[in-house]
Amino acid sequence: MRHATRLTIPALAGLGIAMAGCVNQASAQSVAEFYKGKTIKVILSAGPGGGYATFANTLMKHMGKYIPGNPNFIRQHRQGAAGLVAANWIYHKAPKDGTVIALIHRGAVSTLPIFSPKNVKYDPTKFGWIGSMNASIGFCVAWHTQPVKTFKDVFTQPLIVGGLAAGSDTDIFPKVFNNLFGTKFKLITGYSSGTAINLAMERGEVQGRCGWSWSAITSTRADWLRDKKITLLTQVSLRKHPKLPDVPLVTEFASEQSQREVLELVLSPQAMGRPFLAPPKVPADRLKALQAAFDKSMQDKDLQADAKKIRLEINSMSGKEIEALITKIYSMPKDVVAAAQDATKRTDRLEVTVKKTPAVTIDTALTEIKSGGRQLYFVVKGKTEMVRISGSRTKVSIKGKKTKRKNLKVGMKCKVSYKGSGSTASAVACN
Repeated sequence: MRHATRLTIPALAGLGIAMAGCVNQASAQSVAEFYKGKTIKVILSAGPGGGYATFANTLMKHMGKYIPGNPNFIRQHRQGAAGLVAANWIYHKAPKDGTVIALIHRGAVSTLPIFSPKNVKYDPTKFGWIGSMNASIGFCVAWHTQPVKTFKDVFTQPLIVGGLAAGSDTDIFPKVFNNLFGTKFKLITGYSSGTAINLAMERGEVQGRCGWSWSAITSTRADWLRDKKITLLTQVSLRKHPKLPDVPLVTEFASEQSQREVLELVLSPQAMGRPFLAPPKVPADRLKALQAAFDKSMQDKDLQADAKKIRLEINSMSGKEIEALITKIYSMPKDVVAAAQDATKRTDRLEVTVKKTPAVTIDTALTEIKSGGRQLYFVVKGKTEMVRISGSRTKVSIKGKKTKRKNLKVGMKCKVSYKGSGSTASAVACN
C-alpha cells in the first residue's frame, strides 16, 4: 500500500525558496558568462555566393568582438521556398537561447503571412529583430540583348524574368506589376538561388530579373554594370538610390491613389534590406546584447573597410527600427491589405512556368568540406561546384554503409546526386 507524502506549509515554503534560488542562479548568469567559449550559428535562407552570404560573412567577421564573451560564428544554409523553410525552422526548432540567429529573405519574415499564408507557421511580430546592414533598393533589369530598354517597354512587349519561389520578391513583383499596371512580364520560377537566375540570364533561358537589390548587383555583378550587360528598368522601392536619379521609381507609374497604397504595403519590406533576427523568446538581455553588438559593428572601421573593398553599401537599420516597421505593416487598413492581397494573388495576368531541374549523379572527388560536412565542394568539367548536405534529407554512405556527414573527408571519391550547384544533394555515396 502506497502512502502519500504530505508537505506541510513550512515545507512547501522552503521548497519554493529553494526553487527560487535555482531560478535566480540561472538568471544571474551574465551575458558574457553565457557566450564565453560558445559559437553562434547564423542561418541563411539564401545560397552561397550571393548578396545574403556576402553580407553575412562581413558581419560575422566583426560582430563577435562587440558581444560580451566574444563568441565565434559559423554559417549554415537552410534554403527553400524563398525563406519560408528557414523562417519556420528558426521560429519553432532553433534553440531560443541566443546561440542561433538568422538572415532570412525579407519578404518571408514580413509580408508573406499576409500575401501567401500557406505553410507559414510563424508570426513576424514575435521575432527578435537584430538589424539590417542596408536598406534594399530593388531593381527590375533586362539582359542587354533584349529589345526591352525601359519599364514602359514592358507595357507593350513581354519580358521573361527568373524567380525563386512564391514568396520571393522575384515572383511577387512581376505579378503585382502585371495586375496593377497591365505590364507583360512572364515568369520562370523555381531557381535555387539568385546566382542561378543570373546564370540563366547569361544562357538566354530568361531575359531579365525583377527584384534584385542594388547592393547585390554591385557586390556580385559589378562587371555587368561596367560592361553594360544589364539595363536598369525601374527602381522597385519607395525611394530612389541617391546615385541613380535617372532610373525611375516604380511608384511613378501609378496613376491612382489606390495603386500607390498597394505599392506602399508591398514595397515596405524593402526598407529592412536583409534582416538579421533571432527566434522568439530569446532572453531579453542576450537579445539586447546582440542588437547593441550589431549597431556597434556598423560603425566599425574595419568592417566598413571590408565592405568598401567588395562594394557593399552599409546603410543600416537597427533592430528596433525593423520592429517598428513590422508593427506598421501589420497595422495597415483592411481595405489596403485586401487590395494588396488581390494584387499579389491574382494569377490570370501572369504566365508562370515552374522550372523542374532534373537530378544528376556524377562521379567526383571531394575537394573541400565546410561546416562539419554541411557543404561539399568538387570539380565538374573544370568548374568547382558545391552541394549542401542535409542531416535528414541527404542519404550519406561510405563503402555502402550509412554514415553521418561529418565522416566525409577531402579526397574521397564519391557519387553525388544533386540538382545543380548550391542545391541540397539527395545522396552522397563514397568509397
